[in-house]
Amino acid sequence: MYGQMGILFNSTIWNAYKGTLAVAVCCSLIAGTIGLLVGYSVSKHRRSRAAGCELNDRFEVVKQGQVVRTVRKFTTEEIDLAVRRVSRIVKISMFMDRYPSELSGGQQQRVAIARTLAPEPTVLFMDEPLSNLDAKLRLEMRSELQRLHIDTGSTFIYVTHDQMEAMTLASKICLIDNGVLQQYDKPMDVYNKPNNLFTADFVGNPAINFVEANGVQPFASDGSISLSIFDGVRARFTPHEQLDPAFWERQQQGAAGDGSNAEAARGGTKSEAEVQKDNEFKYHIARVDEIDDTQDAPAASGDGFVLGIRPEFIKINNQCKLEGEIYSSMPTGMEITVKIRIGQFLLTAVVFGGVLYKIGQKVHIGFEGEGIILFSRKTGKMITQGSLELLLS
Repeated sequence: MYGQMGILFNSTIWNAYKGTLAVAVCCSLIAGTIGLLVGYSVSKHRRSRAAGCELNDRFEVVKQGQVVRTVRKFTTEEIDLAVRRVSRIVKISMFMDRYPSELSGGQQQRVAIARTLAPEPTVLFMDEPLSNLDAKLRLEMRSELQRLHIDTGSTFIYVTHDQMEAMTLASKICLIDNGVLQQYDKPMDVYNKPNNLFTADFVGNPAINFVEANGVQPFASDGSISLSIFDGVRARFTPHEQLDPAFWERQQQGAAGDGSNAEAARGGTKSEAEVQKDNEFKYHIARVDEIDDTQDAPAASGDGFVLGIRPEFIKINNQCKLEGEIYSSMPTGMEITVKIRIGQFLLTAVVFGGVLYKIGQKVHIGFEGEGIILFSRKTGKMITQGSLELLLS
């Protein structure tokens, strides 16, 4: 069995965890992957013992009281074949006659990747291997690494702060913020079902829209929740799975105590309120006139929610009910990224096709699909997913 795991760090704290510490922290967290590696090592050790080999205190292989020292004894042709194979993968065949000092930074990084791949290792740990490459080559190398992962059957542990690399390469993503594991899941599950506000905000380009909502009539008989958004606009959120209000309340109470319990386990003395304040992710609400998000916000009540709306779930259609204004329009070819002004709030939407919008143009918007995410404003945890309907005449 093998896999490819993308370890995604918050770039703001990346330097604090880069290197050996990052390796230790990540390996201790990914129990399933480590279990595979340990199982592989144990079986290999048993085969060695059956052949009369043991490991000494320095982890050297000993046979009949002597340290076993063997040479692979590759022939010149085998070495040349391996070098040419990896040089084609990383696109450096034309530079084979150059000295290292004659190579650019990106070319030297490709040489380092080739040296890693040449021995055909069982487990590879890659620390931002594509950071110095240009955009076109980076895209090609992602494709090559993905194919290489399948062809070699090796386990790749890939550390990066680039969400695009993690989403496109990994079979599992381990997302870490400030040394704390936020989510360990498949890439599309991290994108579609984030555990909390931090994960939802960190993954996705363009970024997710956060909309604060107050529960006017939480948990109606049909499971829907009546909300007030955009300073007075009425809406109804309908979960695509039945939500038990009593179970949700217990989750809220349990999540509030998680931080203080963890601090106590570490031997700390911080109060529950201090721990919650330290660990709280301050989500950003896009506005026309930006305000200071770093100030302490008032404590959220039990009926306080945050809606997470991905840009692709916003539709622009004359049949929709909510009127807005095009604040900016950025066509990129097959898609257009637009910012829409709703009062003093801004929403980012992605429109596919050749439609062009002018700044200041009046439009009508709505929300489609069942991928709208409902978060608790108090804990920042995901509650459920569902659809959002605007209740306008």
